[in-house]
Amino acid sequence: MKKLAIIGAGSTMFTRQILSSLYCHQDLADLRVSLQDIDRQAMERSLAIARKMLSQEGLPTDLVSGTMEQKRALEGADFVINTIQVGGLEPWTLDVAIPKKYGVDQEVGDTLGPGGVFRALRHIPPTLQILDDMEEVCPQALFINYANPLAPLVWAASQYSRIRTVGLCYGVTYTLAQLAGYLGLGPWVKHPYTPEDWADLMYARVPANIEARYGGINHMTWILQLLVDGKDRTADIAAAVNDPGVYEADGVRCEIYRHFGYWSTENHWHFTDYVPYFRKHEDLINRFLPRRWNLQKLSRQVHETDARILSRQLQGEIPIRVEENILNAPKIIRALCTGQPVQINGNLVNRGLIGNLPDNCVVEVPIRVDREGLHPVNVGDLPPQCAALNRSNISVHELIVKAALEEDPQAAFHALCLDPLTAAVCTLDEIRRMFDEMYTAQRQWLRG
Repeated sequence: MKKLAIIGAGSTMFTRQILSSLYCHQDLADLRVSLQDIDRQAMERSLAIARKMLSQEGLPTDLVSGTMEQKRALEGADFVINTIQVGGLEPWTLDVAIPKKYGVDQEVGDTLGPGGVFRALRHIPPTLQILDDMEEVCPQALFINYANPLAPLVWAASQYSRIRTVGLCYGVTYTLAQLAGYLGLGPWVKHPYTPEDWADLMYARVPANIEARYGGINHMTWILQLLVDGKDRTADIAAAVNDPGVYEADGVRCEIYRHFGYWSTENHWHFTDYVPYFRKHEDLINRFLPRRWNLQKLSRQVHETDARILSRQLQGEIPIRVEENILNAPKIIRALCTGQPVQINGNLVNRGLIGNLPDNCVVEVPIRVDREGLHPVNVGDLPPQCAALNRSNISVHELIVKAALEEDPQAAFHALCLDPLTAAVCTLDEIRRMFDEMYTAQRQWLRG
């Protein structure tokens, strides 16, 4: 009997989505799950919905347990999912509000930019503590990271520990489902503006006749080839870019395609945080993003909506959806447990998988998974212009990892200096003042 531990399981919506996609498979019906969170109320809420799901599906409710003790949750685990968010929304609000005073207007602020730098400084130390505990009580387990910023966390974990590590994100699947809609090969998949859109996105499907070759870094991976029924349809993306409806829905990615020649796997709001071209001033932002996102506000709306749904599910008024979804962790777990092979997108240390990116950085590539393990696909070289955009972000990742592993705030400051968006709008003196203000404001969530 295999065991999964979810660290940070108080995120009830995410925990429910993971378990929904696991327990829809009868061949995983005996998987044991341990839910851990430092917030007892949040953990117990997740435990209650998990047991309700098991009961609904006719499975023993004692398959899932909950605890606030991390090491206890990890004992004997075969798989560990990390979904922590240190401090919740409070430090994330500071990640966005303080830089805005200096002219750095981030759309999301969780992957790169000042927000990404400080989120990494908050998340890497507790992630390393998870790995320390794993070394002691489940050294053979697979560590699956979902926490952002994903690439620096996976980089730090892989450099720090011998524990097998992979980072997962649903951006590639989301993008391919959207491209299918843009090309008239599947349903139109909207960017999530509302809680309802967000729920729909979790069940977006890539048509079975579509395959893709892709590679890059998390939140900036590139669609290198698109196959439909085995035929190369990559050139069709150019026609979609010139479709007014597609441009209205995804103008930033259309602009990137027009100038760099390849479609990126990150949605148009997120992507503007990673490059210097779209956010130099408010007029420019409004030109390319006439409809803003405000992910923090949407996150609150999603959690409020989901809290009402959870309450009704716990009361038995509505069923819990138990169905495979866009998340890749359940697919990996099933393949390793049953030998049923699957291909997913995942993030690993490069080691030559992409020839013109640094060997020690973390890249996103296709990974074939079976009972024997994870088998990443060698992508080769990226188009040089795409690799150059990736490297502009990788330099920031490298310094973030150095800052966290060596407890070196100066390296974190240098990461912020090299951030493409920050450097596009701030002088070095302004970056220094912004960094110092953010560091002081967030001291309670930082270690070292």
